[in-house]
Amino acid sequence: MHETKDRNSLLDRYLAFCEREEKERALWFIVPLMVLPAAVMPISIFLMSYFDMFLAFVGVSILLFFTNIILGIAGQPARVTISFFLFTVAFSFIVPLLCFIVRVLFGN
Repeated sequence: MHETKDRNSLLDRYLAFCEREEKERALWFIVPLMVLPAAVMPISIFLMSYFDMFLAFVGVSILLFFTNIILGIAGQPARVTISFFLFTVAFSFIVPLLCFIVRVLFGN
């Protein structure tokens, strides 16, 4: 018989990782504080500078960065902090990629 739930799904492994990282919440406060302004934001803002809505993207990026800091200061669980950090990184690279695709498909 088949089990109704796959215990090795990607979500289950991610949640298990977050539970293991719960004791390392200070690290997950420092990682967004160092990685976002030093690597992710400069690259994504540079890529976005060629497209429309540049100022809106910069504003949202800054809000996401400060939200990451606030989540760490507020002592949110590692699951929340890590998830929001990954969302911020994904947003920072997906939006410029989508703008590039739109520019290629539809031109100026």
